[in-house]
Amino acid sequence: MRGMALLCGLGLVHCGGETPDRFVGGADSGAVATDARADAPADVGPAPACARQTDCDDGLACTDDACVIGGRCEHAPVQSRCPADQRCFPGQGCAAMRACTSSAGCDDGVPCTQDLCVAGGTCQSVRDDSRCGPGMACLATGCAAMGRCGADGDCDDRVFCNGVERCAGGACAAGTAPDCGDGDPCTGDICTESTGRCEHPPIAMCGGGAVTSGAYALAPAIRYSCGAGTIGPVSQVTLAVAAGSVTVTGFPAALSGPAPSGGMFTATGSESRGGCQWRYTLSGSFTAEGRFTGSYNLAFDSCAVTNGCFAQFGEVSGTRR
Repeated sequence: MRGMALLCGLGLVHCGGETPDRFVGGADSGAVATDARADAPADVGPAPACARQTDCDDGLACTDDACVIGGRCEHAPVQSRCPADQRCFPGQGCAAMRACTSSAGCDDGVPCTQDLCVAGGTCQSVRDDSRCGPGMACLATGCAAMGRCGADGDCDDRVFCNGVERCAGGACAAGTAPDCGDGDPCTGDICTESTGRCEHPPIAMCGGGAVTSGAYALAPAIRYSCGAGTIGPVSQVTLAVAAGSVTVTGFPAALSGPAPSGGMFTATGSESRGGCQWRYTLSGSFTAEGRFTGSYNLAFDSCAVTNGCFAQFGEVSGTRR
């Protein structure tokens, strides 16, 4: 019987009684997306009063339960808590995603959502603030005062590149934009809204220029200080390119590396100072003649923790003088 009850709850089978109005005329009669309760008042009355979060526990593991300002319980579904082939339904919990042939079979029990049967034959619910009264907004569980929230999901503006909004103290707080930097000077760092992810397309001509000898001004200048000593500002370096190697001077120790390849070079060097072994690395990619973009790294092979010396990394560019 539990299986039959689940199918009834999901609207996959008709379970006795009169046929609901939304099924009159057959499954194909609802050409326009409708909600089973669209003709009900937007504000269906206050939820059970609450004074603390525990008063709102609905016993479902896939919902965030909160007592928001005004003594109203909110139960926001958290889809990530359900198996991949299921979704969280308010008042029911995790269950198999409903198959559908028309939007009429997708009622989620929330009066202010438009319930749609989308491509692939699955149900999708879209919040519609216009179905709520003045000063109200459609949350995951129904209409509530504008700007109030019971869970992070109530604050989602469906924009990836401005970060994940949070619910803090019953009010929505802005998110932090994702950091798309990958530390690679030969790729772009782009937040793509259409795909909802960071992308790193190759930069045209990156690494295509020839690594040439000469003096290069660094921006920004490299500087560092800890208990074992200070370096910098290193505002200029000199590259010397030979047949089988590249040498960089300008750091406290000379750096050297293998012959440049594909317009890119890496040189390293080290020194012992202040009880620490300082190790320097400078890498660059010539994006154009007389200019490179790259990074530097400062590390310590052996150093007492009490000196407060920690590895440092940064991006840098060089322009031939």
